[in-house]
Amino acid sequence: MGIDEKELALAREHPRGIERRTLLRYREALNDAAAYARLPAPDRDAIGRWVEVRRLLKERHALDHDASNLADPLLPYAELRAAVIEGEARAAGVEPRDEGGDIRDAVRRIRSQSRAG
Repeated sequence: MGIDEKELALAREHPRGIERRTLLRYREALNDAAAYARLPAPDRDAIGRWVEVRRLLKERHALDHDASNLADPLLPYAELRAAVIEGEARAAGVEPRDEGGDIRDAVRRIRSQSRAG
């Protein structure tokens, strides 16, 4: 399912709140590739979808982690992306490889190479 302009506008208005609601329950998985790999695919897809929203916000609106915002900072986009790539590679039993672009495409490529079960 694509990410439409309405969803991007809402994410741009409330990035920290949406990120918190989307990712808080996945905190362990975002800090541990093995925990990420154990998540069911729909949960991993939810994380990947938010990371793609963040990529679009960063590219179109220069909205990313702001170290000066100590009260409620966004997680750094590059770290989120790396966690998804590493976790998906671990779940698939392949080496992590990120060719850039839409994270959902990267996830599909990794999953298509799966050597796991």
